Amino acid sequence: MARSSFRKGIKRVVSGAIARLWHRPGRTPDEIRAARPRRVLIVRPHNQMGDMVCATPCFRAVRETYPEAEIALVCAPINLDVVQYSPHLDRILLFDKRACTRPGPLLAFIRVLRQFEPDLAFVLNSVSYSVTSAALAAVSGAELIVGCDSLPYGFDVSRHAYSLVMPSYPELEGHAVDHNLAPLAAVGIDTQDRSTVLVPAAKERAVAEDIAKDVPGADPLILMHPGAGKIVNLWPTERFAAVAAHFVRAGRRVLVLQGPADAHVMEAFRQEMCGLLPNDLHSAWTELPPVTVGVCAALLERADRFLCNDTGLMHVAGAVGAPTLALFGPTDPASWAPRHHALRPLRHESGELQALDIDQVLQAFLELPGRDPNGV
Repeated sequence: MARSSFRKGIKRVVSGAIARLWHRPGRTPDEIRAARPRRVLIVRPHNQMGDMVCATPCFRAVRETYPEAEIALVCAPINLDVVQYSPHLDRILLFDKRACTRPGPLLAFIRVLRQFEPDLAFVLNSVSYSVTSAALAAVSGAELIVGCDSLPYGFDVSRHAYSLVMPSYPELEGHAVDHNLAPLAAVGIDTQDRSTVLVPAAKERAVAEDIAKDVPGADPLILMHPGAGKIVNLWPTERFAAVAAHFVRAGRRVLVLQGPADAHVMEAFRQEMCGLLPNDLHSAWTELPPVTVGVCAALLERADRFLCNDTGLMHVAGAVGAPTLALFGPTDPASWAPRHHALRPLRHESGELQALDIDQVLQAFLELPGRDPNGV
């Protein structure tokens, strides 16, 4: 702990000193909005998929403010599928932070960044501050840099390195989408459309179509995802399996999605399904190995309904409008549940996932509007 605090202290001192060397004259919000940049750079390399989906309205706000500019986003490789085909972005610049701890990859990325030649750069953050993001904006060569106030996070960077300092909100206030947009909105860069967006590629839709064709059973197509990025967000696997088994016994097409970190959950899920179903139905449902986020999004576009925990694919479902029941535990759905009319969050008043029983979840799932007007 002492060593970590020492490193953070050094980082604060060094970043502040370097920021003074990159000092820029201040600009007003009106001057920034009136600028006519040829190229705009957005820096947001955070690696949580749900956070990136919630940030997509920010890209729409920048696009609406600068409709003629070429807009590039710096993002982490893990989020490429989320933003690759965004209608609000023209180019994606992948920043692999781990690889860029080595001089070779770092210098190569800086060359790519400078070749873009941005006139204006935005450094976006939500509940944390990234000195790395500020540095990337600075080395990009952009004349104008707009970013959040670093002082609430303990760094003296923003007042020197930025042309315009946006307010920061270190604590999540309201919905995550609004929280992401709040700094931009405070300087007049906003959008009326706050829906999230994720667009699968045509080839991913073709893959999804082939996968869906091979799922046994009768329509409609039911998708489920028993995994989650955090253990506290996992509804008990045996209960998830009980809901899935209900639809398999009813002869419905059940496709179970999983992420790369869900191996232990899926092993338990398979065992539960074997115990719940007779031998002749053991192969009457389909388990999909980990696939790209784009393919999952394309499958969710086709699904009649989707059952999931509070995790990244919940945000993907909200972005593509899949009828979804999202199970919440300690996280407040008022802040994190996608705001789509076809998505319903379900949370026990205690905030305990264990308190949600099978009948309660099954009933709520059956009450979803679904894409099939006849229901299940």
